[in-house]
Amino acid sequence: MAEPWSGQSLQALPTTVLGALGTLGSEFLREWEAQDMRVTLFKLLLLWLVLSLLGIQLAWGFYGSTVTGLYHRPGPPRDSSPNTATGLKPDLG
Repeated sequence: MAEPWSGQSLQALPTTVLGALGTLGSEFLREWEAQDMRVTLFKLLLLWLVLSLLGIQLAWGFYGSTVTGLYHRPGPPRDSSPNTATGLKPDLG
């Protein structure tokens, strides 16, 4: 049967996670300084991602209103009453 979570293990969880992230970060820095091929590929992919996001931002700045206009039909606002959906005029009498 599994042991229930104790308060000590919950308190140690942030320390464990931060330790693992620290180890991962230091390993990444060692590879970054060694100019490993994987790091070079990572740099290229990171550059591609940043340039792509900048391109999307620029394109949205130029064409955003046009794209938004494609989703809105021009015309008078629609009345939500049930009689107008069938073409009948509302009874005012």
